[in-house]
Amino acid sequence: MISDRNKRHGRAIISILLILTLFSINNFATARQPDAIDNQVFPARNSPDYGGVYNHYARFIAGMAVPQETLAAFQSRPAWVEYSRFLDRNWRNLNKRLLIPERRWAETGLGAAASSKSTVFYPFSGPDFANVYAFFPRARTYVLVALEPLGEIPKFAAMSDGQFKSYFQSMKNSLHDLLNINYFMTSHMEAELQETEIKGVLPVLLSMLARNNAQVLDVRYRTIGLDGRIQEFPTLGTTVREFPALGTTDLDLNNIQGIRIAFNAAGSEENHPQTLYYFRLNLYNQAFDRNRYFVSFLRGLAPFTTFIKSASYVMFDTQVSTARQFVLDQSRYIVQEDSGIPLKYFEPSLWSFRFYGHYVKPISAFSQDYQEALASIYKADKTIKPLPFGFGYYFNPGEANLMFAERRSMDRGRDEAPFNNSDGKHFLY
Repeated sequence: MISDRNKRHGRAIISILLILTLFSINNFATARQPDAIDNQVFPARNSPDYGGVYNHYARFIAGMAVPQETLAAFQSRPAWVEYSRFLDRNWRNLNKRLLIPERRWAETGLGAAASSKSTVFYPFSGPDFANVYAFFPRARTYVLVALEPLGEIPKFAAMSDGQFKSYFQSMKNSLHDLLNINYFMTSHMEAELQETEIKGVLPVLLSMLARNNAQVLDVRYRTIGLDGRIQEFPTLGTTVREFPALGTTDLDLNNIQGIRIAFNAAGSEENHPQTLYYFRLNLYNQAFDRNRYFVSFLRGLAPFTTFIKSASYVMFDTQVSTARQFVLDQSRYIVQEDSGIPLKYFEPSLWSFRFYGHYVKPISAFSQDYQEALASIYKADKTIKPLPFGFGYYFNPGEANLMFAERRSMDRGRDEAPFNNSDGKHFLY
């Protein structure tokens, strides 16, 4: 996601407001623990929701044919036909140009990390499930965290022809950046995901799952309250406006808002579904420190793999030092390009590195975030292998960089308190 520093600091002001509201938070020790939080109940096999209606909506939103049931009646509408052809063509190009090369490269370039079934944590993700799934298709759990609102499953039967056409035009617009430059621009997401009938990330996530031939089993809204209690609401037949706790376009100050999607990958065993979480959360220090119940949930999924891409260089900011240190303490692997965690924060005795591609400087919008130490490594090491695809802000092949960091041991760091805001510990190379 791309934004400027002024926008980052504007979000920091939101974090300060969060402090005032969350000041009375109870300690998470009295709330449900991570193992209890993540007990998943999926629709029974004889339920019409099992691989049925949720999957039909995912396919329909992705411009893919559905069985002769309610949604099939809308497949002859010109707006859907045109959208379906648009996405068929563009997703095929995206697969050929990017997603298939990423998947093939990860199998050798990342080794055990790519085949691991452990959790993948993707901060500053927006609704970008396509890329993290290409790198880590076997993960049991994916946790995406960003600021975009949740969105909802649309009621197509209640739409006029004009609304129906407008909806799929908005879907085309919302997917445009991913399909062309492989990241979501913040300003475009605000326009398309918040100011249209899409209302948030859910339709985009469902379309990406369907286009990856996944079978969507279950979709739930999930909130984590001030006392750490978990609540879930069905997504079908409801709107986020019917649940004040879920909010709409504004950050809700009283809870963490989320979505939980259960799905089966193409060809996978039905009794071992994968789970995609999307949580709407501000990761600046004030909010992250106060939301200890959510942090405890994440710690229950560690050690995980962290994936960072097109992250607006937010991890460079001193006001994100808590989340940055948490990632370093709880990750077994970190896969990122230069907009992720600066190299100077990795302790050399704890991490081993492999570098790929080409690093010269950040794009002009982030020229102040140039890393001399990283540039020196790329200049000195003539054995660095090329990257056969674009990645992050350098979306053209031959221009991007990628760093794969592997923790030497999880004995240190994971049990350390993740709430040390000190920003003075740098490890220069």
